[in-house]
Amino acid sequence: MELGVPLPGGSLAPADAKTDLNQFCQRYCKRPVTKQDIVYVVNRFGPQYQSIVKLNCFSGQEYAGHLSISAKEAEKSAAHQALLAYASTIEALAEKGDQPKNRRKIQQQLTPQQLAEKKAKQAEEGENPAITPKTKLNSLCMKIAKRYLQKGETVYTCHKVAGGYQATVKLVALPGDWAGRCWAGEVCSTKQKAEQSAAGIALEQILADPELSAEAERPKGKGRGKGKGKGEKGEGKGDYWSYGGWVWQASAGPDDGRQRVGEGMLTGEILEWKETYGWLKADTEIDHPAAGFREGKIYVNKKDLGGEGAEVAAGSKVKFFLYEDPAGLGAEEVVAA
Repeated sequence: MELGVPLPGGSLAPADAKTDLNQFCQRYCKRPVTKQDIVYVVNRFGPQYQSIVKLNCFSGQEYAGHLSISAKEAEKSAAHQALLAYASTIEALAEKGDQPKNRRKIQQQLTPQQLAEKKAKQAEEGENPAITPKTKLNSLCMKIAKRYLQKGETVYTCHKVAGGYQATVKLVALPGDWAGRCWAGEVCSTKQKAEQSAAGIALEQILADPELSAEAERPKGKGRGKGKGKGEKGEGKGDYWSYGGWVWQASAGPDDGRQRVGEGMLTGEILEWKETYGWLKADTEIDHPAAGFREGKIYVNKKDLGGEGAEVAAGSKVKFFLYEDPAGLGAEEVVAA
């Protein structure tokens, strides 16, 4: 029996032949091999043994080993002969395996400062696909309002028109007359693109206004001061801030700035409730300029629930008085219907 017969890519001794043959077949077939893929048959000739290995994973090719002193050594010899037969294939696989698996260019590691500068540059140039006109517009409105926006304060409406879709956007969180404006975008092939177009036009016009741009850059709380102001309900203390000729008084409590709408109670249903506040829908249509805000939903604060310890949940039928304040319509003295 030949011992230590060299093969391309390294020496394969009979002691490792069966293992090497398994690995070669597995690598060549690109899958795990089974007992049916490599089958050994051993025959005894007097005191010696000879084995034949059948490679079913190679169309049933068979290779016979040398006579050996044991069945185990005979199988190793047969495996060794199979490896010799596929020497050129083994060499080709070895050369392929020496090539680097990852050919992508290794990027230079950036310092935290360089990474921050790169992200800022991408944001300015619009390279980041996540930074869209809608996200920019939402961020700008929050800077102007100095708070997070509530659901329904940015309203997109999309219509199918000739040639595609056209969308409008309304930003009720903006101060003064801006809250009532509506921006229409260009006709686009999809609803998503139409909304982005409307957001882009609104963003451009808001940024072009020097007073709104200045308000967006002003830090939260800047320009506020203590003072007294008179309203329809009398005189009271509060925080005042001004913008573009408009003056607001920051609410110091749930009743500040309220004005009741109508005399009688209305009925409605609680749409959603979040422990301390929620939204309801009136049973009848409300004729008021702010009725279209927040998709027609009316704000309810827990402090406005009638009776101590009163509780409501989504689906509850209620009666209430309607009021308006700078934020829109709300419900007070809310009781079960």
